[in-house]
Amino acid sequence: MMSNNLQFDRAIGMPARAGEILFLRGEPCEHLFEVRRGVARAVATSYEGDRQVLAFFFPGDVFGLPLADEHRFSAEAVTDIIHTKYSSTGWQAQLAQTCQQEKSILNAVWQEEKAFIARGLVLGRVTALARLSAFLIALTHRLPSPEGLCALELPQTDIASYLATSPETVCRNLRHLRELKVIAMPRRDRFAVLHPGRLEMLAEGIHN
Repeated sequence: MMSNNLQFDRAIGMPARAGEILFLRGEPCEHLFEVRRGVARAVATSYEGDRQVLAFFFPGDVFGLPLADEHRFSAEAVTDIIHTKYSSTGWQAQLAQTCQQEKSILNAVWQEEKAFIARGLVLGRVTALARLSAFLIALTHRLPSPEGLCALELPQTDIASYLATSPETVCRNLRHLRELKVIAMPRRDRFAVLHPGRLEMLAEGIHN
C-alpha cells in the first residue's frame, strides 16, 4: 500500500536499473508508477534534440498519471530503483468511485504535479548558487539522512539540466558551498548541511 493509501495491484516491487526507460513521452498511459526505492526523473526532448530534466521523483512519489491519453513526459530511473505499477484503468475507476469520499486519489495527482511545481520554485531564484542551495534544501526534505548525510546520487548533468545551468557551474558552486563551510561532502555522492540557516539565506540570494 502506498503512503497515500492508493492501492497498487498486489504492490509487487519491480527493479529497474539506472538509466532504464520506464515509459516514453507519447506512449499510451496504461500504468501509474510509484517509486519505492531510489530516484526517477521526468525528461523531455525538444525538436532540436535538447534534453531537459523536468522533475525528480523520490520514494513515495507517484508519476505517469493518466491525466491525458498519452504520457506528457518520458520517465527514467536515475539510480537503481524499486517501483510498483498500477493499472491506469483501475486508477480511473477508483477516481470515479472514491474521489468524493477520500483524498488518496487527489494526493496522487498532487504528488506528481508537486514535483514540477518544485522545479519552477527553484528556477525562480536569480543566481545559480541560489538555485543550487534551494535544491539541496529540497533534497534534505525528501531523502533520508542517516548519520546526518543526505544522498546526492544524481548525476551533475541531471542537476545542471534541472537547474537550467551547466555541470561546471554546479561543480563550482558545490565547491563554493564547501569552502564557505555551509555544507560538507565527505563523499562525492553524500553531503551534510553544516549551517542550515546560512544555506537558506543563500537560497534567498542573501550572501552576507
